[in-house]
Amino acid sequence: MVATASGTRLTLDKQTREGGFGRPRRFRRAGSGVRRRIRAVLRLNHITFACEDPQRVAEFWTQLLDGYSAEPSGETYFGRGEGPKLFFNRMKKSPTIELPIHLDVNVPDREAELQRLLELGARLVETKSHSAGELSETWTVMRDPEGNGFCIQTPPNALPERYIGNVTFSAAEPVALGRFWASALGWPDEEIDEDFLQQLRDAGMDEREFSAFYATRNPDGSRPRFLFQRREKSRPASYPIHLDFRADDREAEIERLTGEGASIVETKTDVQRTWTVMRDPEGNPFCVE
Repeated sequence: MVATASGTRLTLDKQTREGGFGRPRRFRRAGSGVRRRIRAVLRLNHITFACEDPQRVAEFWTQLLDGYSAEPSGETYFGRGEGPKLFFNRMKKSPTIELPIHLDVNVPDREAELQRLLELGARLVETKSHSAGELSETWTVMRDPEGNGFCIQTPPNALPERYIGNVTFSAAEPVALGRFWASALGWPDEEIDEDFLQQLRDAGMDEREFSAFYATRNPDGSRPRFLFQRREKSRPASYPIHLDFRADDREAEIERLTGEGASIVETKTDVQRTWTVMRDPEGNPFCVE
C-alpha cells in the first residue's frame, strides 16, 4: 500500500506535503525544468469504493474526514464535504494485499488519530518510518471496516482538519504513469526543490530513487494531489477503489486518452447517463462520462 523504496515517500512528502490548501507550489515537467500549464480536460467526479455494505463504509469515511456527511441515494451512499466527493456502491471487489490505488489522509495528530480510528472500526496494519540524514517521516497504514487500505500521516505545519492529501498509485513506472494522468487532467508536474534534493544526495540517497516517484496537482492548489510511487501491487480482477471523471465531450476524451495509452473496457448506459470504463497504461480502471 505504501512505497518502501528508500526515499520514495520521504522525498515527496517531506518537501511537498505542506499540510493543506494554501498557495500552490511551482510546477515543472519532471526532469526537463520546463514549466507547463495544460487546459483541464478531465474533472474528478468522485472516488468510488466497491462495498459489501455501502452505508457502513460511508459512515466510517465521513467520520474519518472533517466536514463530510453521508447521504443515501437509493442503495448507494455519497460522502460530501469540502474535499473530493466519495461514492459508495455495492459492487464486486477482489481481496488485495498491496493496493493499486489508496488514499493518504492528513491528520493533525497521527498517534491520537490512530486510536480514534480503531474505535470507529478501522484496523491497524503497521506504522512505518523513513529517514535520510536529518529528514524523517512516520506514517501509519490502516484498513477501513471492509479492508480498504489507507494511510494517515501528520505533515509539517499540519492543519487542524483531517482531509485527503493524496490519491496514491502504486506503479511500475511512476513518471510515465504520472505524466499520463497529468495530461489527462490538465495538471502540471509538481516541482521538487533542488535544494531539498541536494539534502537527500548529501544524506547518501541514490539519485536513481528520484525517478521512483512523481506528483501532479491541480494548479489552483486544491487537494487531492495524485502521487505515483514505484511499488509492486496486487492486480485484482475487481478494484476496491477507482476514480470516476466527467468530460465536456466524452467521445473526444476517449479518443484522446486511447491515443495516450489508455484502453477501453466497455461503454455502459442507464436511464440517466452513459459512461465508458477505461484502463490507464498500467491497467488501473477509471470511468469517463
